[in-house]
Amino acid sequence: MKAMVVSGKGEGAKYVEVYSNKLKKEIGFVPYPGTLNLKVKSIPPLETLRIDAFGKFGAVEMAPCAVNRERAFAVFPEKGKHEGNVVEVIAEKNIKAVLSLEDGDFVHLQF
Repeated sequence: MKAMVVSGKGEGAKYVEVYSNKLKKEIGFVPYPGTLNLKVKSIPPLETLRIDAFGKFGAVEMAPCAVNRERAFAVFPEKGKHEGNVVEVIAEKNIKAVLSLEDGDFVHLQF
């Protein structure tokens, strides 16, 4: 599906760090500390992995995906969701830098 790169809330790095050990256990790597935010027309039904809530942090569901063929995971936090059809993506690398992306650029998001 076609997706547009959009600005986030600037909080992704903090949460990736908080969840890093749990993410590594579930997906096999510690993600780059930040998220890539992609606006899509709609989010299809997905089979997801789940990290249960702990402490004051809510649960997170994740689905494997690819952004222009770069391996990644779409994350859907229980708390602090984006408005509209914005998908937060985590990966081992900074996908935005690797693909030289800027806000407004379009990518191919595959689930």
